[in-house]
Amino acid sequence: MSAQYRLILIAVAICAAIFGVKTWEGHLIAKGDAQGASRVQAAWDRQEAERTTATAADNVAKFRNAERVTHETAQRETERQARDAAAATAVRGLRDQVARLNARPDPYPAGDAGLAACAVEATTARELFGESAGAYAQLAAEADGLRDQVVGLQDFVHRVIGAPAMQGASD
Repeated sequence: MSAQYRLILIAVAICAAIFGVKTWEGHLIAKGDAQGASRVQAAWDRQEAERTTATAADNVAKFRNAERVTHETAQRETERQARDAAAATAVRGLRDQVARLNARPDPYPAGDAGLAACAVEATTARELFGESAGAYAQLAAEADGLRDQVVGLQDFVHRVIGAPAMQGASD
């Protein structure tokens, strides 16, 4: 064989070797890319699963807290209604007593203007006392309702939504 053919043969062998190395290098790069993509996807899937689990647990806790807040609000409402009923009963009793006192016969002798004026003033004072007791009971009932509403909203925000509790809000 001549030197010229040998050079061509060597050049072809070198080209074939370079082509083989480059093909092998491309294969290794593709394999590394696939492995890296697989690891990244697995990490992503794991994080998504953890996030989904955490979100589900958080939603369950929020739901339970919302149920508890609803139950506690219903209990407060029942207690408030019982207090309102007791106050209404006390006011009715007071008004009945005022009516009994105002209906009794005048024990003073007829013709004494001073004693008659005192009796009228006493009747007026009893009626005013009965009316103010009723107004006080109504105001107390409204204040209790607003207090229960605020406490319920604060419980909801704190326990269900997870906002930090305000200092002194429940004092």
